[in-house]
Amino acid sequence: MFEIEAHYHDRKIYLSDGRTYPLGEILLRYFSMNSTALEELYDICERAKTDLNISSLFCPADIGKRARDIEFTYDSIMDIAEALPPYDKKHFRRGLLRNLFAYYHDIFDEPFYEDSEFDSDDYNEHFVNAESTPVSYEEMYITEDLNELRALDDYDFDSKKVFSNYENRKDAADFTTCIEQITNEFAEFVSDLMRVKNVFMPFADKLCDHNNYPSNQKVIEVFQQFTEKCYSESHFNLVSSGSMCMGHTILATKKGPILCETYRFTSLGAFLYFELFKCIEEKFMPVKCRNCGRWFIMKHTTFSHYCKRLISSNPPKSCRDNAMRHNFKEKIKNDPVWEIYNRAYKQHYARFMKKKMSKSEFAEWGEYAIQLRQRAADGELEIEEYQELIRI
Repeated sequence: MFEIEAHYHDRKIYLSDGRTYPLGEILLRYFSMNSTALEELYDICERAKTDLNISSLFCPADIGKRARDIEFTYDSIMDIAEALPPYDKKHFRRGLLRNLFAYYHDIFDEPFYEDSEFDSDDYNEHFVNAESTPVSYEEMYITEDLNELRALDDYDFDSKKVFSNYENRKDAADFTTCIEQITNEFAEFVSDLMRVKNVFMPFADKLCDHNNYPSNQKVIEVFQQFTEKCYSESHFNLVSSGSMCMGHTILATKKGPILCETYRFTSLGAFLYFELFKCIEEKFMPVKCRNCGRWFIMKHTTFSHYCKRLISSNPPKSCRDNAMRHNFKEKIKNDPVWEIYNRAYKQHYARFMKKKMSKSEFAEWGEYAIQLRQRAADGELEIEEYQELIRI
């Protein structure tokens, strides 16, 4: 259900539905998502593994009511998925548990609407031969027209009935297999969302804790720090539990056909892990703005911890503008070389405005002053000499 196919070429990700994203943009959407309720959703997904499990040794009471509450949680998870790429164009099938319980109604203690004109044999056209190996729950999905046949609250479990004959025992085993698929897939998806918050974001922030793109050695050191311990909870590990396979595909674009690397991911975590390390490789770094706190992608430009989002419109100012002004003021305040340069600049600019210096003379002095400033910063000029020369 949460599998992903994507194509990669020239710092762009091409989704199977035809949409194209610059490298890092999808990752950024997950870095920016609201993740306050994920822990609660994850706990429910984990409890579902036992709440919906049936076996000769474990027979949960009120399984229908438990399934109803869990299905509400699954709907909430689908809502989250449908708000984020690549799932935002996908139609998720709702009512997975209702349909699954409806298909295996014989193993529960009440007849499946015996008075209904609905013929249970009509189910067979939706499935493979019942004698074959159990198929995935998606293949066993029943038409949505059957969703209204019975509410989940009406189902209850009768262990004597389930294990009374071979057919019921086989149905119970197949039901358990499908439940395991569903519960594992939803738990893994929420775990991948939590991994973004718990691991990917701290990992990216650690890589960019200096004022430059991380070197290969820096990436190795930070990677080792985040992988030296393996946690029992997967959402605290950097490496996802999902897998990936790779091939090549020729895609038609407006500029002509392109040969893309094609990746198929079994989980969201595997896809985001891939994009994160592609960003590191291509220097499209996810960076957390130290002014507004939001994440942005730093693309092959002068490295900065401040984004270009506007924080005021009149006059237009970005987080980076504010940071530059603040840093410049701090530099002037704490560095005598810059303080002398700034004072001399103001003096010469005033001369230029009063037409005591021509534009070319002011530009020539500017280049000369920058050279003096660099020599003073490097220790080639004493402060007193630097101060005298820059006034000329």
